[in-house]
Amino acid sequence: AATAQAQNHVADSIHHLGEVVVTQRLTQRETIPSATLKGEALQRLCALSVADALRYFSGLQLKDYGGVGGIKTVNIRSMGTNHLGIFYDGIELGNAQNGQIDLGQFSLDNVEEISLYNGQRSAIFQPASDFGNAGSVYIRTKAPRFMMGRRYNLLVRAKYGSSDTFRFSSLWEQKLSDHISSS
Repeated sequence: AATAQAQNHVADSIHHLGEVVVTQRLTQRETIPSATLKGEALQRLCALSVADALRYFSGLQLKDYGGVGGIKTVNIRSMGTNHLGIFYDGIELGNAQNGQIDLGQFSLDNVEEISLYNGQRSAIFQPASDFGNAGSVYIRTKAPRFMMGRRYNLLVRAKYGSSDTFRFSSLWEQKLSDHISSS
């Protein structure tokens, strides 16, 4: 009887363990695969606008309504232009008149990354309207980077194209404080 009491006592004993903290870096894991063009690969393209860069993605249909004032729209899986969500730095672009976004208006001069998703991206916080799109294009602009001791960057570009087309652009980035800058 004494042996049975000793075994019950060991089985019912309480053991105190020290505190354990488990940490891991938050990794961005996509559940829906995406096609992405970014950095140097995006700059090497012979493209002037976001619409020109989207030509390099498979599964998209780009419609160019021609001419200098013609719009360039894109759709995925022949669903129509108004079923493709276009997000510029997290803000969904829209057109109340006809639901079509002219992607020829957006220059690649200040764009860091363009991503195409079949559906919406796998983010924790996103608006419910993202889930109503057949596909989504996310455009992310460059964050200003300053060399040691520099408080501003200036970039001026001039491009010449066919039919005597000139295109000028400039980018001014100003460091306002250690954590705030403008472009």
